[in-house]
Amino acid sequence: MALYSSFIAANKFGLGIQPGELTEIDSDPRGWLLAQLPLAVRLPPRYQGMEPSARLIQTAYDDYRARQMIQQDGRVSPNEVQQFREIRERNAAFFREQANQRLAVAIESDTPFAERLVRFWSNHFSISLGTNKPTTLYAGLAYENEAIRANMNGRFEEMLISVATHPVMLTYLDNITSIGPNSTAAQQRNGLGLNENYARETLELHTLGVDGGYTQDDVIALARILTGWTVNVPTRNGNLPNPQATPGSFVFYPVLHEPGTQQLLGKSYFNTGVQQGISALRDLARHPSTAYFIAGKLARHFVADQPPASAVEKLAQVFAQTQGDLPSLHTALVELDEAWDPAMKKLKTAEDFVVSTTRALPGVPLSDEVLKILTDTLASFNQRAFTAPSPAGWPEQAEHWGGPDALLKRIEFINMVGGAVGPDFDARDIAPLILPEDADLQTAVRRSESRTQALTLLLASPQFQWRA
Repeated sequence: MALYSSFIAANKFGLGIQPGELTEIDSDPRGWLLAQLPLAVRLPPRYQGMEPSARLIQTAYDDYRARQMIQQDGRVSPNEVQQFREIRERNAAFFREQANQRLAVAIESDTPFAERLVRFWSNHFSISLGTNKPTTLYAGLAYENEAIRANMNGRFEEMLISVATHPVMLTYLDNITSIGPNSTAAQQRNGLGLNENYARETLELHTLGVDGGYTQDDVIALARILTGWTVNVPTRNGNLPNPQATPGSFVFYPVLHEPGTQQLLGKSYFNTGVQQGISALRDLARHPSTAYFIAGKLARHFVADQPPASAVEKLAQVFAQTQGDLPSLHTALVELDEAWDPAMKKLKTAEDFVVSTTRALPGVPLSDEVLKILTDTLASFNQRAFTAPSPAGWPEQAEHWGGPDALLKRIEFINMVGGAVGPDFDARDIAPLILPEDADLQTAVRRSESRTQALTLLLASPQFQWRA
């Protein structure tokens, strides 16, 4: 019989059990999780050879400009109509391919705890790609790998700075449109000025938290500090901000930067160019409010929607004592007794549900057709990759994922899966391999009128729907 702690390791910490996996986990569930942490920075095979974000952003910018030129042309030729259609199809195909590959990586992962951690931090530093930010449309996965995955074995402040200097985040939260009120550029351009969006989200969502002790004056100060942090794509005059830098990459553009000293949370930050922002971000990352805010989010994700204060306190102390060392923080998660309490449960999000269902079924080929069906399913659940409804990312609480409409969609997906695996598939064979022993559930599955009904009962059961 599998240890119940093995199911917790595979479901609450991981991405769902694959048949045969419990044998490996049973000997040491916590050790199985900890062994994955050094591998969190490893690039999954499906991502090998992926182009860097700078090149993808430049390609997306070129496509965007081509579309603009066609739309501005009062007389559109048949060739231009075809060109416009091809660009739109390329936009959609690239966006779909990112979603497909990201989903496949979760389903195939042999380090599911590490992969869940990458997705946790990616959601913490959430982005949303769309046609209103066309230059980033192709670079969602590149952002996740460059800013999040690459920093999983470092400190929180390094990830924060990597995110803050990533072209996708700067574009998504409008920092590329922010101009210091007294900068050289402001004196030349009327009607353009400071954009507080990224600074506000940095304080509210990425570091201190909404109750972290900052004021509107701090938002303004940080926004001024971050002016000039932009992307190396052509400006209005058609020139690159920095012709010597890689097109599509992060650059600091001094003509946009607000001069002078800024006061943030009672501390003075002298105008040292880009270093002014780096210093401010490091201090925000080390702030006590940040430790508790991050600890609360981790506990909410890995323990329960309303985590015990003791769990939050333990994580906050580790964060503070190690200056935000992420491997230490992730190790502390595994060592939390509260996380292993069977009473502490988490309802699977739509992505968790689709991923864990697919991982539970042996031999499902992840063909392009299957991946399209799965990503379309996530789109129907409103959780397609890189489409979070706000900079706060996807919500954690069960109330967002367990409403009547969402549950109906889950049943529809289960029925579709039942039809896809065919009449020869017997859910009774995999039930003990993916769920803890439960006499009532085992009886219900055994007494099912058909194998399809047995699978439906199995996947629709509370034991499968919840991460525990």
